[in-house]
Amino acid sequence: MDIGTVEVLDYKVLTGTLANFKHPELLGQALMQKAAVEGNIASWDVYSPSRVTGNFRVPGAPATKVDLVKIASRTATLAPVLLEKTLDDMALSWLRSGDAAAGDGARARITREEADLDRILEYTKEYAVWKALSGTLAVNQGDVKFTVDYDLKNTHKPTASVSWATSSTDVIADIKAWKSLVAADCGYAATDAYCNESVMEYLMTNEDVASFLGEGSLREQVAENGYITRFMGLAWHVYDAGYIDGAGNFQKFIGDDKLFVVAADAPFGAVLSGSQEIPAGFSETRRVYGKFAYSAVESNPPGVRLFVGENFLPVIYIPDAVLAADVTP
Repeated sequence: MDIGTVEVLDYKVLTGTLANFKHPELLGQALMQKAAVEGNIASWDVYSPSRVTGNFRVPGAPATKVDLVKIASRTATLAPVLLEKTLDDMALSWLRSGDAAAGDGARARITREEADLDRILEYTKEYAVWKALSGTLAVNQGDVKFTVDYDLKNTHKPTASVSWATSSTDVIADIKAWKSLVAADCGYAATDAYCNESVMEYLMTNEDVASFLGEGSLREQVAENGYITRFMGLAWHVYDAGYIDGAGNFQKFIGDDKLFVVAADAPFGAVLSGSQEIPAGFSETRRVYGKFAYSAVESNPPGVRLFVGENFLPVIYIPDAVLAADVTP
């Protein structure tokens, strides 16, 4: 059987269907731009936006010469992910049966399994994004081992002098200092803070912060959302999403000791997505960009294999726009 004759299993239909799957719960990728690259090599420039002022001139005077932006070029191999599920021959029989109900059931099953593969892929990307924002993406899985350093300065990976778990800690001073550092180093104001429920609990039970909770907007924020959403000029995002690791344990994308402060108005990062040759019928291939999906017939035992994949890598153009703090040393 030519798999291309079954429309729902055609690579164009499968790949197009991926766009229908949404994951609004994944906040990390929402911070990053998306860009396509040819092949499986990522090349990007790391730079610091100018913060100098220009010279005034008298009418008719020549323009002031300004140096080009200083950049550091980086290159890395994209991280390829290819996931597979095998559907038994029953799904194919339903599609071929001519029975409308059976065909609809088979299509629903294929879509459900494709959606699950897409979800696994997106959670993998989300994991990679938060590791990049922490400064290093290190993978050590069997024969797959690589590390990408994202050039975050040590000052942008600070450690609180006193743990935020201690209610008397001057967390307001920490927040002020970290906001000022981001603005001074990258030229964009820090706009957003990301943490999990544990760090937000430290913030809300802090003695200095608690004195504000009984009045005004902070009280309203907590009453409506259960936590502070706007404080010290930052929008606060409590993010408890995570993944199941190889041992079956739930791991949060943002650890219990982490606080991320970012200048979200700066074009500081992107997820680069490469191209891939995939099967497009019995003896043809097609080059596709970004996420892709395709299928293949399995003969022993009979069935069809469903594939979803992407070659990607999060990159950071302006490391100074990101700060990843350890708040419980």
